[in-house]
Amino acid sequence: MTDTANAEQYELWNGDAGRRWAEQAARRDQVLAPVADALFEFAEIRDGDSVLDVACGCGATTLRAARDAGPTGSALGIDISQPMLSVARSRASEQAVPNVRFEQADAQVHALDAAAYDIAISRFGTMFFADPRAAFANIARASRGRARLRLVTWQPSAANDWLTIPGAALLRYATAPEQAPGPGMFAQSDPRALADTLTSAGYDGIRSIPVTVSLTVGADAADAASYLTASGPGRILLDTVAEDDRPAAMETLELALGEHAGAAGVRLDAAIWVTSATLKRP
Repeated sequence: MTDTANAEQYELWNGDAGRRWAEQAARRDQVLAPVADALFEFAEIRDGDSVLDVACGCGATTLRAARDAGPTGSALGIDISQPMLSVARSRASEQAVPNVRFEQADAQVHALDAAAYDIAISRFGTMFFADPRAAFANIARASRGRARLRLVTWQPSAANDWLTIPGAALLRYATAPEQAPGPGMFAQSDPRALADTLTSAGYDGIRSIPVTVSLTVGADAADAASYLTASGPGRILLDTVAEDDRPAAMETLELALGEHAGAAGVRLDAAIWVTSATLKRP
């Protein structure tokens, strides 16, 4: 077990959740491609940059960052999930990307090289910190003077059609879980709270821009329903449905998703924040 201050998330992402993400890595990266595009548009990674990808998952964003940084640059992806890192390392080998590496690490406590990175990025990873202030302070220590920080986090769930539309369908049969405080998808959905955390960690010039992207969640309604209930909020809801009611719940879900199907598949809007900040240290 790697050193961690986030035991609950370590168990989660090295257990069933991590294995499911690893097994569906290609599909999930395809669905989330518009999110990655938004992140990299704001990141503006330059030739020669040394990039730190925080909570890199299966490595798609790290590999893209390494390519953008060019042969004189590099990218390090860190994550606590060994199943997902195994996919990332396999991808790096298969794609022959020489300037990328991956480490199993908890961003809150891992001894990153000091003042080593020009930019730190994260796609939906920083919301799972048990102690965000400690994690961002550790990332700041690993960053060079005036280094950039670029993050993507979710806006509140109510702003996300890809959650509310299937959620409303399933809730005809499911039981809504209680929203527990602490790490989770929406832990950084308030940009003011995130700005306070980043300021305390040593960043300034903090700006969170609301962005809405369209996600293609399936080729048709049945495919989209299968994807959305495979993990995450959809799976949590489906797990509360009585076994006898599951066929009806899935039929209701497919009918709701069918209203958003077109030639390009089932498309639902996703609302995100793209946050930019700069390290204060000169």
